[in-house]
Amino acid sequence: MISRRVLSGLLMTLVGPSSVTGNTLTLSHCRGSCANVDLPALGYDTFCRSFFDIATRGKLRAVATGPDIRREMHSLFRERRLYRPSHDEIRILWRGTADRFSVVKVEFDLECGVPVRGCLGIPDGPFKGLILLGHGMASTPERCFDDADKDYMNAIGKQLCQDGYVVWCPYIVQIGNQESQNNIAAMLASHGVSAHNVSCASIDAGETVCRKLTGASGLNVGVYGVSWGAFLALHLEAATGRMRPTVASGYMRDEKKFLMSSVISKNLSIELAAYIHFANGRAKYTGAELAYLLRPCPVFVEIGSRDAANAIELGRDEKFAEMRSVYASCTHPDLIDMDVFDGVHEASGKRAKPWLYGHLASPAYQETSRLKNAIAL
Repeated sequence: MISRRVLSGLLMTLVGPSSVTGNTLTLSHCRGSCANVDLPALGYDTFCRSFFDIATRGKLRAVATGPDIRREMHSLFRERRLYRPSHDEIRILWRGTADRFSVVKVEFDLECGVPVRGCLGIPDGPFKGLILLGHGMASTPERCFDDADKDYMNAIGKQLCQDGYVVWCPYIVQIGNQESQNNIAAMLASHGVSAHNVSCASIDAGETVCRKLTGASGLNVGVYGVSWGAFLALHLEAATGRMRPTVASGYMRDEKKFLMSSVISKNLSIELAAYIHFANGRAKYTGAELAYLLRPCPVFVEIGSRDAANAIELGRDEKFAEMRSVYASCTHPDLIDMDVFDGVHEASGKRAKPWLYGHLASPAYQETSRLKNAIAL
């Protein structure tokens, strides 16, 4: 266990003093639309617009020296490797304490020139492991750790921290709508930088952030993605082959059926298709094709029974059956499971958390995960 005094010293030594400190994590009331409140209040709208200034200054570059990406997914990531965090120091933007854990908000740069902001949740007691958390559209890392006014993330980061896990949750770049994500992705692509790579690399950087801020190394690592974050989590593990236990919350559907559904046709004035739908070979990265790249990575899918974006008619059960069939064909049917809980489009964790904790504590983790001690400071 790392003491609070040692932890504080590590923060000062490795990253310098914080610019803002506090003793509580409190967000404004969001009234069901947290992005409208959080994005301007937390400065994420300005942060996203700064990417265009970075590009104008010629600071974007197509450089990727991180973990290898499987050849089948090069077209999505535009590189053979993930972007690695640069060697510049991590900048602390804010620190605060909550019930049995603390939160540190940081910023650092990826080697491609794109900055990353995120929150690291640190339990007060011994660390049981590290969980990389990917939030969905219209949410923020801060909201994932605050349950005073919950959104569809249901403060899952707080739950994980209070259960003894360090949690890294980066901001997934957008300003609360699909148009912003597509526009940023197009601008980055014009400079040879992949927004998909940036998002996945931001999540993957959690071990580096954890080591630098806490000094902890060799932690067992799991991944928990919700909504768009679930999509990123699955792609991250498929692309890198790290075999980390992964929870995909709020994503399991046939994308072709989705694009032909009334969700799209009745909302023609609202952009719902993501940049990812227009990538080469998009259909290869769902269902059976995705499972072939994931196996034997342990995967747990959780879907709300009233989740309209992942309904039965959109191929939820069909796509999961495809994935389970692939796992069964390689004698690993027990490594993939799905829970349809009583709920809407939201994180649950009721069955997912015990599943994740069990896999992280299992001796089999040492055999299937290739992340442990893989990243040198």
